[in-house]
Amino acid sequence: MDYAVEIDDAAGWARVTVRGDLRVEQLPELALAVWSDPGYASVDRAIWNFLQSSSSMRLDDIMRLTNWISENKRGRGARIVAIVAAEDGVFGTVRMFEALQQQYGWTVGVFRDEAAARDWLRQQP
Repeated sequence: MDYAVEIDDAAGWARVTVRGDLRVEQLPELALAVWSDPGYASVDRAIWNFLQSSSSMRLDDIMRLTNWISENKRGRGARIVAIVAAEDGVFGTVRMFEALQQQYGWTVGVFRDEAAARDWLRQQP
């Protein structure tokens, strides 16, 4: 798995592109690296693009990851996040993640394409 962080200064958003096989044990390291990026730390909205990723996470993996994020994310980067995933395994995983995030004070939307994600981000208050 590799990733890239880009900042769209005009929109004030970040775009995180993740490629490769996603394993749950890699995700905390990925999150910490992205949250530590000075550009990402300055934005309120972000698109996480997983279009070039695959995953086989289970519900218990997602629950552990969600708990870890709730303990570690506060005050780090985007509070409104659009996640883009086309591959069914990744899409299903992030849909479960989306359902668990509302209780933690940030907003997550899941989409099959980036154009829909951008439109959704523009509509968020």
